[in-house]
Amino acid sequence: MKMEFIFDKVKLAKEGYDEEQCLNLIRYHFKKYNSNTIKETRKGFFEGTDSDWNAFGSTAKFPYTNWFLKVIKEWYWYIDEGDGLGMQKEDCLRSYYEVKKVNS
Repeated sequence: MKMEFIFDKVKLAKEGYDEEQCLNLIRYHFKKYNSNTIKETRKGFFEGTDSDWNAFGSTAKFPYTNWFLKVIKEWYWYIDEGDGLGMQKEDCLRSYYEVKKVNS
């Protein structure tokens, strides 16, 4: 499984953050799970195994922080469904806003 975080450079500057600062918070999040299998294979792109489900799933709390939604541009979760069709791409931001709308 994989997860990708893309930050909006204009929003970062407006909010007084930089990309590395935000990525370090995400890196720390994954490190807390003591997973040696989650690796950042390129900037903002984290890859792990099926055993890392909890670490990836717990990123659902990011929108409830005081910084994440202010600076994120795109956020994707790629999951291998095991059906031979490859990775399924989930737009986490879209899903967050859909759930928020339903619950409002």
